Amino acid sequence: MRLFKEVALNFKRSGFMSFVSIGTIILAVTMLGGFYIIHTVVNFAADEMQNKVEAVVFLKDGTSAEEIKMLGDEIAAMNGIKEARYISKDDAYQDFSKDPEMQKILASFEGNPLPDSISVKFTEYKAQEIKNAVSVLRSKSSVEEVEYGAAEIEHLLNVINAVKYIAGAAGIIFMIAALLVVSNIIKLTIYNRRQDIYVLKMVGATGADIRLPFILEGLIHGFLGGVMGWLILYGVVSFLMFQVQKETGIDLSAFYAFDKTILSAEFILGMTGAGSLLGLTGSLMSQGRIFK
Repeated sequence: MRLFKEVALNFKRSGFMSFVSIGTIILAVTMLGGFYIIHTVVNFAADEMQNKVEAVVFLKDGTSAEEIKMLGDEIAAMNGIKEARYISKDDAYQDFSKDPEMQKILASFEGNPLPDSISVKFTEYKAQEIKNAVSVLRSKSSVEEVEYGAAEIEHLLNVINAVKYIAGAAGIIFMIAALLVVSNIIKLTIYNRRQDIYVLKMVGATGADIRLPFILEGLIHGFLGGVMGWLILYGVVSFLMFQVQKETGIDLSAFYAFDKTILSAEFILGMTGAGSLLGLTGSLMSQGRIFK
């Protein structure tokens, strides 16, 4: 009980500085949680994009039905191929005609300018394996061309990786900054109470008796910062999702289940744990400098 009274006294004496410490942890934990959500979203987007990678094999005019079937069976039997679906030129024309812009383009041609094709889906995205498969397909006598947007896919993946690295680096920087702020604030609290600490030493108080209130203070700062950081992040994400749906009609939760991340026990414990660890570590760092 005396320990908690001592912590409450430290909070009261520190006043504004305690709020600065908690506020710094709130900012760091909120940013860290935000970067984690960004990281999971871009990972999800990358997986979705890779799972939807497909190639279109355009066939030469005059390719017989038998040749098309043989080629389709051959493609389906290749390693890493999930599906090979034949699309006739008439079916392709009907599909493209549903788009008003494409309809205008097609209308400028006499007849149907589209070739027969085979749509190829892959079991997973492995750049080199796909390139090898495309190279093999291009060598077939009945194949005019193979398109699969390799450059666009690689560019998007590079952008996604860059976003992940930047988010990770920014999260680490915020954590270090918060650690230094908390450490210096508790160091200042200890310094302001140096006379009381000296008296306690004179009456026989042990090092643990003197240190423990400051350790607990840092831990409480961190825990409160973690809880409040999670509440703020949840509010911000909910508000942004509401605004996006209101302005654009797009329901982001249909694309990614934000609630399953931000409301999960693991995420909440992670944020409160990160805040508590920040406060505890900052407190221990400050004591290491003072109690020598």
